[in-house]
Amino acid sequence: MARLNSKTDRAVEYAMSEARAAKDIAALPDAVRTVALVHTAQGVIDNGGLQYFFEADFPGNPPYALFIEAYRNIGAADAASALAQAVSLFPFAEPHLHAAKRNKFMDRFKDQDGEPVNRPFEPLTKLLCGNKSVWRLLEAHVEKNAKSLGV
Repeated sequence: MARLNSKTDRAVEYAMSEARAAKDIAALPDAVRTVALVHTAQGVIDNGGLQYFFEADFPGNPPYALFIEAYRNIGAADAASALAQAVSLFPFAEPHLHAAKRNKFMDRFKDQDGEPVNRPFEPLTKLLCGNKSVWRLLEAHVEKNAKSLGV
């Protein structure tokens, strides 16, 4: 994860606290939801790619469309498109609700030793993982929405 400025760190702390307390992350104010979702998603993707992102369930199982929208909200259109393409690779509806099915689908792209092969997520992961512009755009989003983010 990229090092963020102190104002963004405080905004992230606030947004994550609000997200943990919320019964439904979709009900949070847009700026707060955006910071919580982008920070969470990009942190996970930077640590393990899309495979890692899709292996886990997020609290409350928010639709992946909310993550995509959050990327768009900060101006990361390419990242949003890459994530949308990745989600569309699942051959079933509402993949955010079906961890076992997601993992079974992703396991199809491993050899007998469990090593990844021909993963359709790989080109999309390269667009997202380590994408420093996402962190810069998140900081700009915090500046623009500082009041809403308690900073």
